[in-house]
Amino acid sequence: MGSAQRRGRPRSEAVRGAVLEAAAALALDGGPAAATVEAIARRAEVSRTTIYKWWPSAAAIVLEGLLDSVRDSITRPPGSTAVQAVTHHVSALNSILADPAVGPLLRNVIAASPSDPAIERALLDQWISPRRAAVAVTLREAVDGGELPPDTNVEVAVDALVSPPYYRLMFGMAPLDEEAVTALVRMVWHGCHP
Repeated sequence: MGSAQRRGRPRSEAVRGAVLEAAAALALDGGPAAATVEAIARRAEVSRTTIYKWWPSAAAIVLEGLLDSVRDSITRPPGSTAVQAVTHHVSALNSILADPAVGPLLRNVIAASPSDPAIERALLDQWISPRRAAVAVTLREAVDGGELPPDTNVEVAVDALVSPPYYRLMFGMAPLDEEAVTALVRMVWHGCHP
């Protein structure tokens, strides 16, 4: 993660909270380009040196704030079956992207990523990869446990499961409802069986 612990004194949680809040507010109001390190520092009332001590870029700050707010969504519920766990992951992602405070912010970050390598790297490392990995681990466990065929293409199944919520977010469509999430998981799960 972009905010990995560095040497020296630990971060003040109050400063961290102020920086994350400032970055989210700026990015939500004006898009990721508005959430510059200088603007975040000014709004959070901290020095740029303080920010650069703990984060490599403004994009890393925005994404850390997003991750903080949704970290539990990539944790498999204890005692869940593989299907229940996959449904949890897809449902949680769908809910996050449908959230009026989070969805537009993430859409702005995604839209800005092709023109900013730092945002693109942070988006992949801190948002996309951890979420994909959580679903992939569950599917691989299902393959190992005999619930899915040994030749299941896990990466393709992950794409099929997580793409619809992003597609709907990026094109301003209504999010999936709970019934549609369940139907999506069931369809992909059955599609993995020849």
